[in-house]
Amino acid sequence: MTPWFYVLFLFLYFALPVSEQFIYGTSLNFSFKKGLPVFIQKKIYNADVLGYSGEAYFFIWAKNNLKESSGYIFGVIKDNNIISSITSTLVAAVLLSVFLYVSQLNLQQIIEVDREYFYYGALAVVLILASLIYFRHYIITMSSGMASKIFGIHLARLLFVYSVEIIQWMVVMPEVPLYIWFTYMGIKIISTRIPFLPSRDLLFIGASLEISKFLNISGAGIAGILLASNVLTKLMNLGLYSFLAFKGSLIKKEETDSTQKATSEGDSG
Repeated sequence: MTPWFYVLFLFLYFALPVSEQFIYGTSLNFSFKKGLPVFIQKKIYNADVLGYSGEAYFFIWAKNNLKESSGYIFGVIKDNNIISSITSTLVAAVLLSVFLYVSQLNLQQIIEVDREYFYYGALAVVLILASLIYFRHYIITMSSGMASKIFGIHLARLLFVYSVEIIQWMVVMPEVPLYIWFTYMGIKIISTRIPFLPSRDLLFIGASLEISKFLNISGAGIAGILLASNVLTKLMNLGLYSFLAFKGSLIKKEETDSTQKATSEGDSG
């Protein structure tokens, strides 16, 4: 597999932690060096432990390490998640329409659902988003300017991730037409927007292999790309979590030793 696949994977992996550093840095005051390891662990908790467990971890960390009140920290996390959901839903709806328009795959070939249900679903999403925007002052506590800035960061991250991921697939299988990668990205958007569903990555891999039959492309090549990304993500999560946990234990040990030393010197004095 081309080395560019792994280089682009690193960009994809760190896109969320880096963007969250800028997002939370607009409301909470901490340095990039201090925040990045926290957002990496937040990402790992959400991916491999339980949905929103990363937010709980970040809340506890911020409460213990920042000077802001618990209520303010909770409000910032709550507002950010609402804005993130609105942004990702809007981007998913727009890009899904574009990707499926330029693709040559009819979803009804795979999902035996009447077209009317898709319209009803789209209408429900529009109504929910319109309600959230209309009642935003009752739901989101931060200022409109701050919310707009966070919305822009989320939007830039999502467009960056979708673009880089398509490029990552293209460098591995350059013979595959672009519209087919648009099709796969459309299916990925669908699979990742299904709520309360575990193992979404595995669902996407299974759906991608099934779709390859309709598109007449190599199922083995598609499986290789998606499985490699999935395995690399798991290995990165495990490696970084172990490293950061070990580093954290060393820092705590040094702080404990310093406290004990200062206490013993005070007693002897």
